[in-house]
Amino acid sequence: MRSLNVSSVVTIAGLIGFSVAAQAADVGSASMATKAPVEASTDQEWTVTVGAYMFAQPNYYGSDDYEFAARPLFSIARANKLSEFNSFKDNPSIALWDTGPVELGIVGSLNWKRDASDSVNLRGLKDIDYAYQIGGYGQWYPVDWMRLRAEVLYGFGGFEGVVANLAADGIYFSDSLGGATFSAGPRMTLASSGFIDTYYGVTAGEAAIAQQLGNNLTPYKAGGGIYSVGFGGQISKRFTQNITGSVFGEYSYLLDDAADSPIVAVNGDRNQFQAGVSLSYTFFLGFQ
Repeated sequence: MRSLNVSSVVTIAGLIGFSVAAQAADVGSASMATKAPVEASTDQEWTVTVGAYMFAQPNYYGSDDYEFAARPLFSIARANKLSEFNSFKDNPSIALWDTGPVELGIVGSLNWKRDASDSVNLRGLKDIDYAYQIGGYGQWYPVDWMRLRAEVLYGFGGFEGVVANLAADGIYFSDSLGGATFSAGPRMTLASSGFIDTYYGVTAGEAAIAQQLGNNLTPYKAGGGIYSVGFGGQISKRFTQNITGSVFGEYSYLLDDAADSPIVAVNGDRNQFQAGVSLSYTFFLGFQ
């Protein structure tokens, strides 16, 4: 399974450190869509935000069965960064260079392990260990209501390879709907053979064992390329100065070698969905 329990919050925080949480907040007005006003006296005050995402997701990559999962939401930032747009799709990141419209930094994530016992559709396949990913990201606001973001991560542990996540989000802040922020846009993920073959490949030995166990998998070697395309969106709102919540959804359509894998074609589904809610609380620390 790829869900995270409470103990995983400590694991991820230790691996990634100070991260920018994937949360969205009030973001200005229709003409200033990416930021909301911040009190001048508090805009440099340090804050700590904690919370969680609760959502439904495929039981494993390519599965047509779903499970409930959790992901921690954590950030340490100055108060003037709280109103900046972030998406559920964003992995935890640390900005190293920030001019406002352009931001560059480091990004990381954790892929949950996959056990053959997770599903009858995985019978005969080897277990896949936790995978740790670290890399860089860049984002750019070509106009104040649109954000473009790219993440390139190198994975090791459960798989060894490169994954690139590309996303564009149109952002709209609505005064008439209580200050809710709406965002949506296309997604694309590219991956090397190290990632795709790990999660979608089937060795001859695995296929033989799987067929003996009644799981009709055939040998399959997967290469790299475009892994998926899709679309995502969210609605978020800052209810008070401290409390922020959101609802979100993401759709991915598997392509090429991932979609052709017997793990997907025989037992799974190339249509992959995620949907859920988030809630976070921000503590203002009282110093700059």
